[in-house]
Amino acid sequence: KQWYQRRVRATRKRVFVIDVMGGNCGYLAVLSGLASGADAVYIPEQHVNIDQLQCDAYRVMDKIIQGCKRGIIIRNENSSPHYKNDFVTALYAEEGKDKFVTRSAVLGHIQQGYSPSPFDRALAASFACKVYRDIVKRTTKPELTPADLVVVGIRGSVTTFTPVLQLKMDIPRRVPVDNWWLDLKPLVQTLALPPNTATVQDNCTDTCTHCDEK
Repeated sequence: KQWYQRRVRATRKRVFVIDVMGGNCGYLAVLSGLASGADAVYIPEQHVNIDQLQCDAYRVMDKIIQGCKRGIIIRNENSSPHYKNDFVTALYAEEGKDKFVTRSAVLGHIQQGYSPSPFDRALAASFACKVYRDIVKRTTKPELTPADLVVVGIRGSVTTFTPVLQLKMDIPRRVPVDNWWLDLKPLVQTLALPPNTATVQDNCTDTCTHCDEK
């Protein structure tokens, strides 16, 4: 993400459509959009239609016209079975062909790995210490039950265990039931708006309901 931010700052009037991981959960896409100043984020939890895509393209075009030099569109890999990264890129390229250049990127497993930060190392050590002590303690138990199956994590500022039976999860889809981070998604688009935002409704089609919902 930092590489793309530097890249778009060094160029003029470019819009990047970036495909990120996350599976059926849009958490990574929303937080990436919030951190990078993205103009739009597409996630599986919220249906994406052609009118919304076109509306967002016009919004980015208005932003470029007003002097902004870049645009960033974040798309979760499973946000839509039909509107894939290539389709979204082609749509933005067509709508803004006279105003900006569109580029696409699929980050994929580039997001995983690389050199761990000091925080990563400290966190890993904390988890390992917690787990090791628990393993030693559990070896004295005559028999383990399903209630003993736990995951390690952080609650507040404390490293703790949570029983798997208590997790509020949609197990088949591997996503949490409580998507608290969805409340952050409108903030992504609000922070991306330029001071003198043009009226997007003037450019949208008559069937577009995305702007009316705003």
